[in-house]
Amino acid sequence: MGLTVNVLDDLGAHNLQAAAQAALQETNAIALIELLEMLWSCDVEGANAVIDAVLLRLQQLRVLR
Repeated sequence: MGLTVNVLDDLGAHNLQAAAQAALQETNAIALIELLEMLWSCDVEGANAVIDAVLLRLQQLRVLR
């Protein structure tokens, strides 16, 4: 849940770059999926930029498996 809390804090501070960067640095696919689910279902300003970063990171992690 740490990733989700950190990203929400960044989004609340209107720091989209930090929120997306946190997603791009995450190595836990489950945390990324939980974040994606939360962002997808909520109307959070700036969520689309982070959703893009989460999807990109999931693709990168899949290649590494």
